[in-house]
Order: sequence, then C-alpha cells, then structure tokens
Amino acid sequence: MSGLSGGQRQEATFADFVVSAVNDALQKTFDASTAKAVQFYIDANILVKNPDAYADSVLRMFGKVGGDVVLETIMKNLLQKAGMPGDPKKFSNLKDCVNAVAKRYRNA
Repeated sequence: MSGLSGGQRQEATFADFVVSAVNDALQKTFDASTAKAVQFYIDANILVKNPDAYADSVLRMFGKVGGDVVLETIMKNLLQKAGMPGDPKKFSNLKDCVNAVAKRYRNA
C-alpha cells in the first residue's frame, strides 16, 4: 500500500484500494451471488466520496442489526488491508474509519 504523488492519480489509487477492501469484505460475509448483488445495488465507490451515504445504504438494505454487522466487517477489512490492526469499534462510524485509513494511506 502506498500513495502516489500527483493528486488525481493518488485519489484513484485510494479509491481502488477502498473498493477492493469492501468487495473482499462482502465476499467474506456473504455467498458469491449475494456479495455481487450488494456490489450491484450499493456502489463501493460511493464510500470514498461519501461514507455516510454508503453506510445509510447498507443500513437500509440490511436493517440496523444486519447493517451494523456488514459495516463492522467492512471497517475491519479496511483496517487490516491498510496495516492498521485494531478493533473497528474504536471508530464511531464508517466515515471516521475511512478518514483514518485515508490518512495512513496517503502518508505511507
């Protein structure tokens, strides 16, 4: 994991990193067809631009309890892939987790 210099290229690379981490988390959580359906209905690219909107979409799709499980799995996978071990519950929401990962990613 490393950020590249040059603004736009670095953003695209971070977006790719996040989308990959989210898709991996969904595949760990669900069977292949369910993971693909979630990926189809909730675009992981939204997470980079608006984590709150992504979290709201997950909660609407799965309800409070199921959505919280999915979001925690996504945060855990993001942290692991960013080399930031720890409990995802230390973040109050998905946005805080994504911001911490982005900071680490861009400073790597």
